[in-house]
Amino acid sequence: MINDISENLRHGASDDTIAAEKVANHINCFWPRMMKSEIKIHFNAGGYGLNSIARNAINIIRAMDK
Repeated sequence: MINDISENLRHGASDDTIAAEKVANHINCFWPRMMKSEIKIHFNAGGYGLNSIARNAINIIRAMDK
């Protein structure tokens, strides 16, 4: 799902960094805690299948959690 969100939000962003920020904001606003936890676990296990915007968004979320 995060890859789909990344692709959708990429179209309205001027670059991939801004797209990642928009994805991180979307996830923080709309995803329940369990889904956020699961995507972080997947990312920490190597993040197979995640596109670059999704990876950057997860890094932004992780930084905000600290």
